[in-house]
Amino acid sequence: MIIVGWLIALDHNTVFWVQNNLVNSMITPFMKNLSWLGNTGRIWILLGVILLCIRKYRRTGIAVFIALLFSLIIGDDLLKHTVMRSRPCIDYPWVSLHLHMPATNNYSFPSAHAFSSFAAASAMIKGIRSRWVLLTIVLASGIAFSRVYLFMHYPSDVLAGAFLGIASGVAAWYLSGKLFLCHKKVN
Repeated sequence: MIIVGWLIALDHNTVFWVQNNLVNSMITPFMKNLSWLGNTGRIWILLGVILLCIRKYRRTGIAVFIALLFSLIIGDDLLKHTVMRSRPCIDYPWVSLHLHMPATNNYSFPSAHAFSSFAAASAMIKGIRSRWVLLTIVLASGIAFSRVYLFMHYPSDVLAGAFLGIASGVAAWYLSGKLFLCHKKVN
């Protein structure tokens, strides 16, 4: 119980440290745009479609969509409604927001932005061996951090989403290989 209290205090202290030391009017528009890219996985869906259209990367595109499906089912459908953790902007409504206030039943744990971003990025990392891999990691990290910056998530929500996303992305890569091999055997 002491460890849980300590972790909650660390979470709250960290999100307020970000608010007090990093949030400023020059960075906020950039963070809002990063967060927007992660809304409903839009950037990852777009990249997945592009990968599906390139024969060499078709398996990677399939892996991205499987990873996003894992993110939706495990994160949004299962964990958010099991844990039911409120967002920092709900817990501390007096802190000014740069985004619209979410509904009180729009839960915080795990961060869907972090989960889907790291799931898709991990699937891409397994399938694309080039300098673009670094860009996917930077993009996923930026989208995830934007959620703490914008006071929508506690850091532990984002870290849990990132870890779950990495595991889902790797699992999706291996599952896509099974599906890809089955498809080749049929044809």
